[in-house]
Amino acid sequence: MTSGNVQLGTDLDRILDALKGLLSEDRGAREQPAEGASKELVRDGYLQEEPDYVLVAELIEGLDADEVAGEENPT
Repeated sequence: MTSGNVQLGTDLDRILDALKGLLSEDRGAREQPAEGASKELVRDGYLQEEPDYVLVAELIEGLDADEVAGEENPT
């Protein structure tokens, strides 16, 4: 059980938005290991704290090129 005062890290939507920004500016970020992308999100100022690299890897894999370019893929 957790207290209401415990922060669980950066919001998932915020990580996803930051990742989209990073990938749109640096196409090579998709090809690097997720650990590197996690560090780059902080180094380049997208996030204040480094997200879990496993989560970053899953988000990168789930994004397609249209989403990264800022276009939603209608389904």
